[in-house]
Amino acid sequence: MEEYYGNAELLNCELVAFFASRNTTADATTLAHRWAEEIATTNKVVISGFHSALEREVMEILLRHKRPIIVGLGRTLYKKIPTIYHEAIKENRILFISYRNHSRHSWSNAQIRNWSIAQEVDNIVFAPYPEDSMLSTLHY
Repeated sequence: MEEYYGNAELLNCELVAFFASRNTTADATTLAHRWAEEIATTNKVVISGFHSALEREVMEILLRHKRPIIVGLGRTLYKKIPTIYHEAIKENRILFISYRNHSRHSWSNAQIRNWSIAQEVDNIVFAPYPEDSMLSTLHY
């Protein structure tokens, strides 16, 4: 059961998923920042959970460049939208998708969110991650 809030027309754009582990390296951060700056010059829309620290950094770069984004949630939709998203909401360049009807984020909800996002996109980008990351099953 998916729920939406925001500009659902973004789903008709070319979608690129971005996934990053909670555990990253300086090299991964540099590569992800460079990628975010490059993708911000295109018409592609990035979809992610924007949950890990590196995913949030990429989100901040995209928002700073006034790019539309899709935020995939492994929980119910926000009752109160975080301040960082307010400008994007006013400018109709954000969509929130809830993939789970649970009030709290969890490991299993994150897995469901990530797999659901992966099924909706045209391309997937992974920041380098450790071998023991839960992203490895999604990647392979």
